[in-house]
Amino acid sequence: MVERKLSTKKYLIAFVLTIIIFCGGILVGSLLENAQLKDAKQITLNEKVNLQSLQLQQSYMESGLADCKTLNKILETNIDELTKKMGIVIDYEKQSFFNEDEFNLQLRDYFLTEIQFLLTSQEIDKTCAKDSIKVIYFYDESAADTQGQILDYLKKVFGSEVLVFSFNSGFNQEPMINVLLTSYKIEKFPAVVVDDQVFQGHTSVEVLMKTICNEINGIKGEMPKKCQTLFKNYK
Repeated sequence: MVERKLSTKKYLIAFVLTIIIFCGGILVGSLLENAQLKDAKQITLNEKVNLQSLQLQQSYMESGLADCKTLNKILETNIDELTKKMGIVIDYEKQSFFNEDEFNLQLRDYFLTEIQFLLTSQEIDKTCAKDSIKVIYFYDESAADTQGQILDYLKKVFGSEVLVFSFNSGFNQEPMINVLLTSYKIEKFPAVVVDDQVFQGHTSVEVLMKTICNEINGIKGEMPKKCQTLFKNYK
């Protein structure tokens, strides 16, 4: 009887400790996720403020109070920063367990802000001399997709001459992404739009590079030296 009582006591203590550890894990996970949610909200708020600032500067430019060169530089900086922050928000959303709906709202807000940046950049092109090639990338989170890496490489090569906007084609919570997919008649992923040229399915670095170089040539009236060098490397 004594041994049985001791065994029961051990099991009870083990059970209580398990419950405490389990609850502690949930509490820590909840606190961490709340901190991530707060950070995600701060990121999206910061990018929205940057967008509003850019739009106001565009209005000033139309009134002759700002110059195109400065505006395009600000646009490039904001989009580059937006792209960097996107990965953070997406990672938070993937890891979420307690606040999934709120993280989805943050992602919606993020993608809508990115679309507004895209539309603003197109409006700036109407007022200023076109300064960069707009590249839109639709991905489907396939593990085999290397298109994003190719675009990262091309962004490093061309710098401010290329602006990249990335959208998750499978994020159905935001209807505007589907509107973009429909307007460009996208049916296969990954897909890349270089200005008005649409490439569906995986597109090689050579094809995209030549397309971008030709677009830059159309803007500046001459083929950049780096394009000439790159063409030689890919002959």
